[in-house]
Amino acid sequence: MAVLMLAPRRGPALGPLLRPLCSWADGLLHSMAQPGTWDRFYTQQDTAGTPSHFNWFFDYTAISGLLLPALQGCNPPEPNPSPIRVLEVGCGTSDLSLGLYRESPHPVHISCVDVSPVAIRSLRRLVEEVPPPRHPLSQLHLHVADATDLEGGDFGDGSFHLVLDKGTCDSLLRCAQGPGQARQLVAECLRVLCPGGSLLQFSDEDPDARVPFLEQAGGPGVTVQEVGHIGGMCYYVYTLCRPALETPTTGALN
Repeated sequence: MAVLMLAPRRGPALGPLLRPLCSWADGLLHSMAQPGTWDRFYTQQDTAGTPSHFNWFFDYTAISGLLLPALQGCNPPEPNPSPIRVLEVGCGTSDLSLGLYRESPHPVHISCVDVSPVAIRSLRRLVEEVPPPRHPLSQLHLHVADATDLEGGDFGDGSFHLVLDKGTCDSLLRCAQGPGQARQLVAECLRVLCPGGSLLQFSDEDPDARVPFLEQAGGPGVTVQEVGHIGGMCYYVYTLCRPALETPTTGALN
């Protein structure tokens, strides 16, 4: 299982694992916003004929202790809880959603989207090898879709309780034409969240840079939690919530 660390935006260097993986790595940093880039990238990963997970930053096990409690907070406790709807944007061939699907004690309906059909095809083959989910009502669905235009992929307003972004926003921010698309990505993630839902962005970018960007793109109320140091890099999870619907008080109705 390969793991790639992207250099922070303030520095142009690529992660040390990228060069042996891609003969065209020098051009990757400047073309991350182009869909064809990822078709070529994942085609190269699959040249051996046997697909394997490729994780940006870290794998599922590094943050499972954070994600599973986050899932629990999506629905109030009840005897027969309804499925928690989760969206992962720019999934690639990550094991993030597969880990949630496999280990969540709560029923989850997870949708993984990526702009690259090559990545989705490889991930589909990996899903076939995943053991049954811990909860029998859990489901996992894969979609070829542009995360900056989720409406085009038939994802309506308020469709999900939780949206996960591990490195997708970072890849857009690291190329010249990407910041506008990154803002559109955040807007789409918030649009598909139900009231009270949360967007979780995992990144190696310092809070002094990412928080102002998220506040500009999605509004105030961004919270930051340090994930930890992994492979010599410090990672953070940035959370942005869609406001819950206000319940009118008795005084307001009179």
